[in-house]
Amino acid sequence: MIGLGKQADKNWTSIHGDRDVALMRPVLQRCGFKDIQVLINHNATKKAIVEAFVRLEKSCKSGDWVYVHFSGHGQLMSDREGDEKDGWDECWIPYDAYMCYGTNDDGRFHLTDDEVNRMLMAVRRKVGSQGKILVVVDACHSGDSTRGGEDEVYRGVSDKFLLPQKKPIIFVRRNEEHWLTLSACRDYQRNAELKTSQGYYGKLTVALCQILREQKPMTNSLLYKRIVSFFNQHQGALPQTPVLSGDLETFRITDMFQ
Repeated sequence: MIGLGKQADKNWTSIHGDRDVALMRPVLQRCGFKDIQVLINHNATKKAIVEAFVRLEKSCKSGDWVYVHFSGHGQLMSDREGDEKDGWDECWIPYDAYMCYGTNDDGRFHLTDDEVNRMLMAVRRKVGSQGKILVVVDACHSGDSTRGGEDEVYRGVSDKFLLPQKKPIIFVRRNEEHWLTLSACRDYQRNAELKTSQGYYGKLTVALCQILREQKPMTNSLLYKRIVSFFNQHQGALPQTPVLSGDLETFRITDMFQ
């Protein structure tokens, strides 16, 4: 579980991804998850996140059930590998990643979709076909890092991280998802946090926690519809559509939490 509410680069807007971990962790514990690694704020550097994935992969056995959660900022960065049709990598933003290219960050601290895919594939090989992997991403890959009025707080930034490189040759390698991924919004949408009486939280995290606390079995289609309904009930100034992707028939998400 990775949650960021602070960044080394103060240009990032203050968000509350660290609060999501505190909200979701008891739900996982009640459902039987015992080995829970947590990285919060300054502990969630790029190096620490990669090392946590390595430990996860080494500790996994065939048939294990794995839950990965990221709550924080997202950003688009110039594609370095030539595998993106639009020329942009979608990135998770660790604590030490900067918003703009410069002496503090040449892009090495961004966690790209390609890197996340490779680390998850290593986990998939260890848990095998009988294992279950759910990835929850309460972030966005594009959006606005400003507040909309006094109540709207967005995760992500519309400014792209531009690398000083020639435009790569596009060969397009499609990264397949051999797991299920729940994302808080589409790539081009803003991910607005939810303001509650206890403070701000990620909208996807709150919706998922409420549903999982019921411990009722349901199809992935029904789970998704309920999340969409929650989002519609708490619609912000801009539209936001959650996304469920991957091999949708591999397992029912609620089975992991019974």
